[in-house]
Amino acid sequence: MEKLLTSAQMRTADRRAIEELGLPGIVLMENAGAGAASVLMSRLPNWREKPVLILAGAGNNGGDGFVIARRLLQEKGRVRVLLFGHGDALTGDARVNHQVFLRLGGQVREVTDAGGIAGLDSLLAHAGVVVDALFGTGLARPVTGHIATVIEAINRANRPLLAVDLPSGVCTDTGRVLGCAIRADWTVTFAAEKLGHRLYPGAGLCGAITVVPIGIPDAFLNDPGHDVAKNDLTDLTMPPRLPDAHKGQCGRLLILAGSLGMEGAAILTALGALRTGPGLVTVATPLVAQPVVCAGAVEAMTLALPNDKKNTHLGNGAAETILASGVPFQAMALGPGLGANRWNLPTLQVLIGRLDVPAVLDADALNALAGRGDDIRDMTTARTQPLILTPHPGEMARLLQASVAEVQADRLGVARRAATEWQCWLVLKGANTIIAAPDGRAWINLTGNAGLAAGGSGDLLTGIIAGLLAQGWPAESATRAGVWLHGAAADAAASTGGMAGMVASDLLPHIRRLRNEMDR
Repeated sequence: MEKLLTSAQMRTADRRAIEELGLPGIVLMENAGAGAASVLMSRLPNWREKPVLILAGAGNNGGDGFVIARRLLQEKGRVRVLLFGHGDALTGDARVNHQVFLRLGGQVREVTDAGGIAGLDSLLAHAGVVVDALFGTGLARPVTGHIATVIEAINRANRPLLAVDLPSGVCTDTGRVLGCAIRADWTVTFAAEKLGHRLYPGAGLCGAITVVPIGIPDAFLNDPGHDVAKNDLTDLTMPPRLPDAHKGQCGRLLILAGSLGMEGAAILTALGALRTGPGLVTVATPLVAQPVVCAGAVEAMTLALPNDKKNTHLGNGAAETILASGVPFQAMALGPGLGANRWNLPTLQVLIGRLDVPAVLDADALNALAGRGDDIRDMTTARTQPLILTPHPGEMARLLQASVAEVQADRLGVARRAATEWQCWLVLKGANTIIAAPDGRAWINLTGNAGLAAGGSGDLLTGIIAGLLAQGWPAESATRAGVWLHGAAADAAASTGGMAGMVASDLLPHIRRLRNEMDR
């Protein structure tokens, strides 16, 4: 499992390598710059044909830039460096590498104000590639002034661009753009990826990411305190499906979903679940929706629930009808397509209070709990089995009584705080979905694509996670594997037909195949 580090965690790993191992900082910088130069040369085999323009900041990222400049110069390249600061003000390892580059005959132009960037457009127009070594992971405030003007000019020039560690202007810990940011074709980062590489919008500015080892031991990078990782599933054990299993042993799943006009949500939830392998799936849905649900999910059973007075949505007594069925469900999925309805909340409260099985709450189940964080916490503490909430940003904003912009500004932080406060598993959907655990751990999922921006995709995810839970998968395994599987199925569907026009049902055959590949 590959950890994703904050800027502070990376600084600590650097310090430990220097202090505990006696590995000099200048060696780490040399390894970093050499690795970045190697990536540049491999990505652009004809890099010598035009000048390389390197933008160096006044800190260690600029020092990496000077190592790159020296390496390219020694390979007979034409290199120009713009130093954003005074050379005589540089300190430590950056100062050493600046001086070495000058002694080799390298050209450095110092830029200390807006006047220093005169002629930048011409330099960019003649450059074969631009190297961004301005800020890296050290930026903590918005980019303004002549540096912002430089970044805007670079993006406008649209030259091949390599970012050193992180595109300048991207916040290392949140992926937010601080004022403005470089748009890179490639990013070379050192020792480990950082959160900003995988959190949007920063993730969309990195281009292809390469991690260069620089001598820091894996033990320093995988410290137990580093509690955010890629959701690569490498640390999960998938419970096997027994060769002599029968349907009664493969799990019974309850789905509470659907209403008049939103029967499709119930159908897709059931189909998503069925493709993961539970033995028996029952869709409990209002009587008015039952005929359509039966026709759309023929392998699932249905349970007719009372209609409301308008004969459109769930009515009074729905929970009691489910409980009276006497079916020993192993998991439940609650919410897709229920619609806005006064009976949703009391029905949820009864089912969650009386059926102590793992439960996935989505869509209108989440909307029924909007602003009721204390109620969610009370629900989780009153039962032994986990609750898994799967909101999109709008639903998350309603749960927190916040704005969507506030949720999106710190997706990781929002998800982790909610999961720990409510003691639930939380899946914050969106580009690079966040999975947060009750104990503060979190994962960033890297499968999936923009084809999932279509109605019904979230219903499939609810069914997938719930289907795995019904088969006895632990909450962590079901949630992480379910999110990965959902995104991987979308990637497989896009590979054959593209993202635009993808519909949720396009994922179904891939869900089944990938689910079985996970077993193998």
